Amino acid sequence: MTLRPLCGALALVVALCASAVTAQPSDPAPGVANATVGALEPNAVSAAAEIVAIAQDRADRMTVPVGIDGRGPFSFLIDTGSERTVVSRDIAARLMLEFAQVARLVSIAGSKMVETVYVPGLTLGRQNYGEVVAPILESHHIGADGILGLDGLQDQRILFDFTSNAISIEDVTRRAPISGFEIVVTARRKSGQLIFTDATLGGRRISVVIDTGAQANIGNLALLRRLGNGKRLTQDQGSLISVTGQSIDVDAGFASDFRIGRAQFDYVPILFTDSEAFTQLGLDDTPALLLGMGTLRAFSRMMIDFKQRRVLFDMPGKAARKPAGARI
Repeated sequence: MTLRPLCGALALVVALCASAVTAQPSDPAPGVANATVGALEPNAVSAAAEIVAIAQDRADRMTVPVGIDGRGPFSFLIDTGSERTVVSRDIAARLMLEFAQVARLVSIAGSKMVETVYVPGLTLGRQNYGEVVAPILESHHIGADGILGLDGLQDQRILFDFTSNAISIEDVTRRAPISGFEIVVTARRKSGQLIFTDATLGGRRISVVIDTGAQANIGNLALLRRLGNGKRLTQDQGSLISVTGQSIDVDAGFASDFRIGRAQFDYVPILFTDSEAFTQLGLDDTPALLLGMGTLRAFSRMMIDFKQRRVLFDMPGKAARKPAGARI
């Protein structure tokens, strides 16, 4: 038995090195909060939805408490950019998880052969995802005990409330409440990812993938070419380090006039690179952007409905503006 390539895309980016340290023009994200049902608008989720408090890691991503076979909780990144759930080598050894096979994992920095293990009884709150086969990676590269990927999220509707720092999780068989959301975009599915084109950069349409597992936005070379090969854009160069420990060179800059529906950002920081992750998503020749948490947190709320292939947003409180002398 063999596994098809495991596509982690930008979700597997956990650190920026060299000069590629993201500068965030928007207000700082809120701190960790103990979420309550009342913290979310009543029409945002149904009574059956479960509210899970989230924490923030050093890269402004989100972690949630996950149980494995009745043990834990363990701190996992919730990652809409990763096709597979991942566990750290430390957790796999501590729980003596059974070896499954060796598989090829594709991250933003390239592909790598990795060991996988059977993870029994994976739970988040009341949700039980059963047994999954997960790659093993080093915890110091992940920045957490593991990653909860799309293989554990496909049957869910997820609401990210950035104001109260909470996530609500609901089975997709229930009707999605969309009242109160100001922007609704329809997406297509590729390798479990939702890719939508109701977005423009510099007045021209681009493809966007929501990636809650990463802080930075990453564009492919097709997007860089559309913006003029960086002649008026690129400010710096650096490297990205993925959770596999591999690195890839990037060009960094601010791009102007980014829009999703009616939401407009004067500038967004983007790291440009030629990554196999875009090829896995069929986006290597299409101007595309993996949208990370640095920009997503400018919105008040975001709902991802996998069954209906929709992403819903509340308008951001303040669109990002390029600070004077800002560097990435």
